Amino acid sequence: MYPFRNDKVWLQNAWYVAVMAEEVADKPLQRTILGRPVVLFRGESGKVHAMHGLCPHRNYPLGLHGKVIGEAIQCNYHGFVFDGASGQTVSTPSASDAPKSFCQKTYRVEERGPWIWIWMGDKALADDAQIPSLEALKLDERYTISPMMDYMHVDARYMLLIENLMDLTHIGFLHSMTAAFAEIVNADIDIVEDDKGMRIRRTMEAKWSLYHDAVFGPELRFDGAARSDNEAIVAAVGYCLNTSQTLREIDGRPVGPEFAGEIWFHHVCTPETTNSFHYFGTQSRTIKRDDPDLGMHLREADARVRAEDIEAMEAIERQLAQFGEPEVELLVKSDVPAGRLRRRIQRALDREAGALERT
Repeated sequence: MYPFRNDKVWLQNAWYVAVMAEEVADKPLQRTILGRPVVLFRGESGKVHAMHGLCPHRNYPLGLHGKVIGEAIQCNYHGFVFDGASGQTVSTPSASDAPKSFCQKTYRVEERGPWIWIWMGDKALADDAQIPSLEALKLDERYTISPMMDYMHVDARYMLLIENLMDLTHIGFLHSMTAAFAEIVNADIDIVEDDKGMRIRRTMEAKWSLYHDAVFGPELRFDGAARSDNEAIVAAVGYCLNTSQTLREIDGRPVGPEFAGEIWFHHVCTPETTNSFHYFGTQSRTIKRDDPDLGMHLREADARVRAEDIEAMEAIERQLAQFGEPEVELLVKSDVPAGRLRRRIQRALDREAGALERT
């Protein structure tokens, strides 16, 4: 299935963001993840639990009006209760002779900062150290985090977003009314890979723009050209960060972080089905940390940009559904990062498939 070689398009043994932490409050939440129904709920202790989202009695969604009892969840249909940690059947009110030994499948979850991460694969392989740290995600105490974006549902395969973020030359066209800076089209590209992910840096020269005016303020206006970096970081399978412009030089004069600061846009996607995904996001920054107006401005501008991306991705998905996979794929210089990441994920998919075949 495009853009991969076969129908295995996502890694099972990997950490994904299941929900925003604030989404799991006083009520259970039903969500489809990697093609499977999952219910997430917060027990009385505050700990989040995740289990198979359909009651084994009549396939009723546990998240539909389900009731949290201690660290367990009660199905709203016939009252069956399942322990959140083990999946063990706690009680079956309508049938006292029902097997108490039955265990509902549960999943490993970890709460880190604003996210609840889930491991949908083999629990024995789940390693918390594989979850990116808050420092790596630019969400630690150095940064101010903007108000969280609203949850978004996208009717398109998740790789359309990942590859969108690897080729930001579309900014000057698709987002020309909000975030345009055409200089990115011909920027030099530098790619660094390691076992934790990828980092892509595009270096460009740019003049003062409406973007600079909104972020830095007119008091920092500069003349001439500024040398800046546009960076993208792939921190996990479905977690990408990118900057718009981080200033390095103004008319050949270096500027430090106290002037330029950093702004990171968080793009978090988790496959729902092969043709849809869950989309989360926020922004974090070191510039004007105490300015709530800037945080709201970034959130609102980011929402417009993401809406344009979603429109594009869903349009592509409709064409793939109607006409099939592209017969020819024209690739240019700006596609190098996406191609590298595509091959990286494909190798991981092949390794996982090989390991499953050997077991």
